[in-house]
Amino acid sequence: MITISDIHGSRQYTVHQLIRRLALWLAVIIVVVFAIGAILLKILTSKVDELDALTKNLKQTQLSLVEENNRLQMTKKMLLQNILDKSNELESMNEQLSEIERIVGLKPDIGDAFDERAEAVKQKTLHNLQAAKLTIAELALLNRSVPTGMPLKRYKRISDGFGYRIHPVTHRRTFHFGLDFAADTGTPVYATADGVVSYARTNGGYGKYMLVLHPFGFSTAYGHLSRYAVKEGTYVYKGDLIGYVGNSGRSTGPHLHYEVRYLHKWLNPASFIHWSEKTYRKVMRKERLVDWKKLIEQLHERYIASNPGEFTAQK
Repeated sequence: MITISDIHGSRQYTVHQLIRRLALWLAVIIVVVFAIGAILLKILTSKVDELDALTKNLKQTQLSLVEENNRLQMTKKMLLQNILDKSNELESMNEQLSEIERIVGLKPDIGDAFDERAEAVKQKTLHNLQAAKLTIAELALLNRSVPTGMPLKRYKRISDGFGYRIHPVTHRRTFHFGLDFAADTGTPVYATADGVVSYARTNGGYGKYMLVLHPFGFSTAYGHLSRYAVKEGTYVYKGDLIGYVGNSGRSTGPHLHYEVRYLHKWLNPASFIHWSEKTYRKVMRKERLVDWKKLIEQLHERYIASNPGEFTAQK
């Protein structure tokens, strides 16, 4: 028995009564705590569900954005490749037209140069060449004036010929105006005729490029060089070192691009690299864009008939 006395009097309690009251309050507190916990747990569970749903939506959105980005990247690559192909094709055409304009100051019809003009002079040239048999002196001088023989003393192979082809870089069908000699970088390049270096600079897709002017309207071009051995304005003799093979410009590997030209017309260099005392008449008959008869007449009149003794001494 517990007795509690104050100004209001005395009260008596038993231990069992106190325990029952404490147990009742404790039970009430526990019930309230559990109720609050259950409410909070329900609220948190709903929030977690909302977060899960939001996370799934974000992941789906992210995947959609990644897929869309991949599609855009593929479209961008395709557009860039198309632009690059068109640019390369346009650059190639511009180079050819610019070269023609720079040489002759006009825009000739290349189709006419290779077809109509060839047909127009065919009969006359064939007739004139029947009498185009050269003396030893004439042939010796012609061999120095016309680009004949090889521009390289060593090379691996002729990797591309004269005429239409599928361009190795642009993958377009274009006309190839020369011969490509696959060779190691640094292989010496030699002049194929006497002349003067009119151009020795970078020229678009040709890379490091050289143009040599020769007598009687002939010229030779050398592309993709690694470096030059002579400067613009230098006079060179047939067989002189003028440069070195490289991989400059629009190229897929080290090689020499070699062209033979007559005025604003491109000739097949393969005909001239096989030029010899026995084959020159065959070359003349094949390359009908050149007025060989007139050329030989000028050769005879200007150099041999006027200075026979001097030429004989030089020979």
